[in-house]
Amino acid sequence: MSSRSDSLKETYIYHIFNKSIDRRQIFFGDELCRKFLEILTFYRSSAVHLRLSEFNELSLDFRRMYEKEIYDKNSFRVNILCLCLMPTHFHLLLLQKQLKGISKFMSDVQNSFTKHFNIKSKRTGPIFIQTFKSVLMKSDEQLKHVCRYILLNPYSGGILKNNEELITYPWSSFYDYLNTYSTGITEAELILKLFDNNRDRFKAFILANSDYQKTLEYCKYTLTFKV
Repeated sequence: MSSRSDSLKETYIYHIFNKSIDRRQIFFGDELCRKFLEILTFYRSSAVHLRLSEFNELSLDFRRMYEKEIYDKNSFRVNILCLCLMPTHFHLLLLQKQLKGISKFMSDVQNSFTKHFNIKSKRTGPIFIQTFKSVLMKSDEQLKHVCRYILLNPYSGGILKNNEELITYPWSSFYDYLNTYSTGITEAELILKLFDNNRDRFKAFILANSDYQKTLEYCKYTLTFKV
C-alpha cells in the first residue's frame, strides 16, 4: 500500500505525507485518531512479529513482555519527530534508522489502519493514495519550518479558529514539544536542540505570524497535495 522506489537513506529526515482517496474523511472522532497513533507507536519497531490486533488479544503478562522489545529504541525503524492528523490526511517527520525503515513502517501503518477503518465502516478496498509522498530535509532551517508547517495544519486548514488552540489540539506533536512529560510517540529532542532546548522559544516560533510566508516557501512542494 506504500510501494515506491526506495531511495530513502538511513540517518536522514523526511517529511512524509499522504491523503485519503476521494478526499474521504478518515480521521474523524477520537477512536480513529487514537487508533492511528497506537498503530504508529506499534509498527515503528522492527521487533514486531505479529499484527497489532493479535498483540491486543494477548494476556496482560505477555503484552508486557512483548512491549519490552517493541519499545526498545534500538529496535526502531524510524524516529517520529513530528506528526499531525487532519480529517483527510496526515503529516509525519521521520528519521530513518534502518534500511527501508520508512517504507516498511508506512506499509504496516497504512495497511493496519485501512483494515481497522474498513471494519468500523463496513467497507472494503484502499483508503489511502497508494504511494506516500516524501521530501528530504536538507538543512536545519528547512527542518524547523516544515515542523512548523505540520503543527500549524489544524489552524491553517481551518479546523481551529485561532492558533492558540493548537496547544490543546490532541492529534499533533505540539504537546510533546511544550511539556517535559512525553506521550511516548514523538522524539522531540532533535528539533528542540535547534531552539537551545527552550520550549518557550519553540512555541513562539510555531505561533508567530511574521515569517509564515517563509514557512510556505519551504513547503511549496505541498501545493500539489490537494486535500
